[in-house]
Amino acid sequence: MFLLMLLISGLSIYSIYNLGNAASNIKGRYATLSDLLSDKGEGGQEAGFFANEMILEAVQISDDQLKYSYILIFTVVGITLLFGIVLTVFIPRVITKPIMNLFNAAESVAGGDYSVRVKSAQSSSEINTLVKAFNNMIDNIDRSSSELQKKNEEILKLLETTKKFNEILESEIEQATREIKEKHKELIKREKLATIGELASGVAHEVRNPLSGIALALELMRDETKIEEHHHTITDILHEIVRLERIVKGLFQLGHPKSLSLIECAPNDIVERALSLVNMKAKAKGVLIEKELTCNKQFCVDYEQIEQVVLNLLINGIEATDSFGKITVVTKSVNGSVEIAVSDTGCGFSDEEIDKILQPFYSTKESGTGLGLAISNRIIEAHKGNFNITSERGVGSKFVVEIPLDLNDDICG
Repeated sequence: MFLLMLLISGLSIYSIYNLGNAASNIKGRYATLSDLLSDKGEGGQEAGFFANEMILEAVQISDDQLKYSYILIFTVVGITLLFGIVLTVFIPRVITKPIMNLFNAAESVAGGDYSVRVKSAQSSSEINTLVKAFNNMIDNIDRSSSELQKKNEEILKLLETTKKFNEILESEIEQATREIKEKHKELIKREKLATIGELASGVAHEVRNPLSGIALALELMRDETKIEEHHHTITDILHEIVRLERIVKGLFQLGHPKSLSLIECAPNDIVERALSLVNMKAKAKGVLIEKELTCNKQFCVDYEQIEQVVLNLLINGIEATDSFGKITVVTKSVNGSVEIAVSDTGCGFSDEEIDKILQPFYSTKESGTGLGLAISNRIIEAHKGNFNITSERGVGSKFVVEIPLDLNDDICG
C-alpha cells in the first residue's frame, strides 16, 4: 500500500515537471515568434514560413503534453478507484467484520450466553491477538460461571435441606410442646383427682355409717307409723338416702379405684349384658335401642369395670333422650383397638359443657351426682384407652371408648 502511494506521487511529480518544461518551451517559442513577426524587412516570407512551423510544432507539443496529462490523470483516477475498491473489500473483511464479530459476541456474553466464540480473522496479527484474548476471557468467564452455578446449586440444596430440617424441628418442637402441655394438663388433672379422691374418701367414710343407721331407723319408723302422709315422707327420705349411698359408693370408687382384674373376653358380650340391664328402662321411656356389634376380636379388660362404663353411657343416653328417640351402640376393631360407641339423639352438650363433663361433681342433670363419667374416664385410663366425646346442642351426643387390644398380653395370654 505504501509503494502504491509512492508510485502515484512520483507520477504526479513527473507530470508536473513535464508540464513545466512544456510551458517553458512554449514561452520561448512564443518569444521567438513574436520577434520574427515583428521583423518586417528582407526575408519576410521565409520568416513567416518559419514562424508557421514553430507554431505548428508548439501546438503539437501542447497536444502531446495534454495527451500525456490526460493519460496520467485517467491512470491516477483508475488507480484511485482501484484503491477505493480494494479498501471497500479489504477493510470490511480484514477489520470491520472481525470487529463486528467481536461486538456481537460481546453482546451475547452480556446477555448470559457464554458458549459463543469468535473465529480467528484472516487479517493482521493484532486483531487475531484481540480475538484470542477475547476467547480466553470468555473461557475464564464460562469456567467461573460454571463454578459459581455449582456453588449456587450446592447452596440451594443446603438451604432446602436446612428448610426441611427447620420444618421437621419446628414440627418436633410443636409436638413436644403439645405433649408437654397435655402431660402437664394430665398431671394437674391427676393431682386434682387425687386430692378430690382423698377428700371424697374421707367424707364417704364419715358419712357412710351414719347413713346406714339413719336408713335403718327410718325403715323401722315407716313400718310402725299408721299415718299415710308420714309413710310417704319416710319413703321419700329413704330414696334420698339410697341416692346418698350411691354417691358415697362413687366417692369411694373415685378416691380408691379398684385394681384391674384382667380377663380375655369379647366386647360384644359386655355390650349385650349391659343392654339386657337397661332394656326395661328404655322401653318404659319409649327409647329405641339399635346395635351394630361387628367386632369379632377378643380384648383383655376388667369385665365388670368396662361393663360399668357401658352401662353408665347407656343410662345417660336414655335419660338424655326423649320418647321416640334412639340410641345406637356400635362395636368394631380399628387400628389395633376395640371401639365401643354409644350415640343418642338427646339434648346434647355445648362446647363449654363438653370441656367440663369429665370433671368430678359436674352434671347437667338435676339429680345427677357428676361422678358417672368421671369414674368411667378413670376406668378407661386405667386400661390405657381413650375416651372421645362429640356432641351438638339439640342434636345428640356420641361417646366412643377405645381400648387397645395388646393391653397386658403377657397376663391375658
